[in-house]
Amino acid sequence: MKDIFDQGFFSEEEIELARRVLEGSLERREFIKKAGLWAGGLLLAGSLGALAGCGKKAEPVVRSTVPSSAAATQPVATSAADLAVATGPSPAEITRKAIDAIGGMERFVKPGYTVVVKPNASFMDGPQAGTSTHPEVAAQVVTMCREAGATRVIVMDHTLRGAAQTCLARNGIGAAVKQAGGEILAFGAGDSGHGVDAAVPKGIALKHTNIYPEILKANLVITVPKAKHHGSAGLSLGMKNFIGVVTDMSNIHNVGLHQGIADLNTLVRPGLSVVDATTILLDNGPGGPGPTRAANTVIASRDVVAADAYACTLFGVSPSAIGYIKYANRAGLGEIDYNRLSIARV
Repeated sequence: MKDIFDQGFFSEEEIELARRVLEGSLERREFIKKAGLWAGGLLLAGSLGALAGCGKKAEPVVRSTVPSSAAATQPVATSAADLAVATGPSPAEITRKAIDAIGGMERFVKPGYTVVVKPNASFMDGPQAGTSTHPEVAAQVVTMCREAGATRVIVMDHTLRGAAQTCLARNGIGAAVKQAGGEILAFGAGDSGHGVDAAVPKGIALKHTNIYPEILKANLVITVPKAKHHGSAGLSLGMKNFIGVVTDMSNIHNVGLHQGIADLNTLVRPGLSVVDATTILLDNGPGGPGPTRAANTVIASRDVVAADAYACTLFGVSPSAIGYIKYANRAGLGEIDYNRLSIARV
């Protein structure tokens, strides 16, 4: 039964309605009315059958738009992968391909959502330096959120070099995001007055932090990191990227960087990771300058741990060698062994 829920096909409300039918507290006729018929009753029948037989051998979960009478003979398997790796010369194009391969942005963004997109915008150098998220990758994520019906798309970061607006102007992210219909919310390195104190209930090293409230209020948080070397963390990837949503960035280093990053992600809980590995910084990170390589890759997954784990392979690094990935896996935040997931290469 858990496997069915984990596929992400049903909302929490639909799952609860299904439970009530099985328990006898809700008539099936009323359930169909509340659930909006679920593609003519096909998904209703399939999901309730799976719930009722959860002790039996699991059958493949399918989605179909054919009439329910034909479902038994014409199943249509879902084509959405758990993780997608897209390669090519156009950062915008491969970003869209990667997200489409895991079900499209509509799988994550619902009409009316407020979405926070967190790129790595901390440094002033352009894409060739491999220190900040490519502007075209960030802008494509914003565009797809708006296409899916998001009311607001807030692109935010806590920059490390120079005034925030100057930094985003120099690295190109500011203009690209605005053109795509996003809002910019950026704070300079010295900012400490715009956050709110928040407990980290599942924190082991990080028990509380001062965090920008927008990240907690959003319907969906998307991490869009630059894949690069990092002198302290080994690699800077999707989970490490969230140090930029707190005002007291040094505190995470003080309590224990790797465990602190994992702890922070139990609070933020990104719903989507889009890793920019178009040009990767191989050494002297996070700010460079250093040697780079054109990997021409974007990785997308709803599993931030798996996305980070796969990104390690671009550097020839084992995911288990990066402490925060290992700790996040232990905390149940995602799958470190990405080979256990369905992977689309596009």
